[in-house]
Amino acid sequence: MRIIAQLTSAKVRRDDISIVCENAHMTKKPIISDVRDRQRAWIDQIRDKFDESYAGIARKSGVAPSTVVRFMNDEAATHSLSATTEAKIAAAFNVKPAAKPALEPISDFNRVPVIGYVQAGVFQHGFSQDYPTEFVSVSPDHRYPSLPRVAFRVRGDSMDLLYPEGTIVLAVRISDLARAPKTGEKVVVIRQTNGDQEATIKQIEIKEDGKVVLWPRSSNPEFSAAIVLPSMADLVEMPDNGCRPEYWIEGLIIQSIRPE
Repeated sequence: MRIIAQLTSAKVRRDDISIVCENAHMTKKPIISDVRDRQRAWIDQIRDKFDESYAGIARKSGVAPSTVVRFMNDEAATHSLSATTEAKIAAAFNVKPAAKPALEPISDFNRVPVIGYVQAGVFQHGFSQDYPTEFVSVSPDHRYPSLPRVAFRVRGDSMDLLYPEGTIVLAVRISDLARAPKTGEKVVVIRQTNGDQEATIKQIEIKEDGKVVLWPRSSNPEFSAAIVLPSMADLVEMPDNGCRPEYWIEGLIIQSIRPE
């Protein structure tokens, strides 16, 4: 009796497993991609337009009839036609390939004006252009969502350890930022002499005594010396009389575009 009971129990377990496996197989549905759906609709359009069978479409395209017939009739299949097969069919019937899904932009790009260039040792009558003719397209910067950005092109080697010649740097103006730069941040510094202006890039270091050091970060010994100024206030605040000091900070660099 015990042996019969064990055999019966084992049979029940096997039957249960069989039922579970069978149900799993029955409920499993093939995954049909969007590509497959588009290709099948496309071939049906060719069939209707040219009054061809699936096998006829294949023969005229130089592919095996079974390739198209099975693709169209086998509902259990999940594959799509290869790009080569699709191209052959399109060429044979002089039609466009199956429609591809439209690519959606991952973000809205902004056009940022390139308003001038930065280069040590070169003085200009005005470091920025009122009517720029060059723009760069960049994605929004979530750190400064409401601040307008401007761009400068780097010339020379006065900051080449960080920004080689040809780099485009993007900045927000200090007047819009409403805060002073911090140690380690890079800024566009303007030096004014006899009405002319030199625009350069420097890295900020703020000393414990409040003095500000502007580092060039250059491989050229001619530009390796730092500029030490007594305080940050003179660099970021407009004097009451409206007259700028010799040095002031125009903008904080927040991004750069350069070749690798």
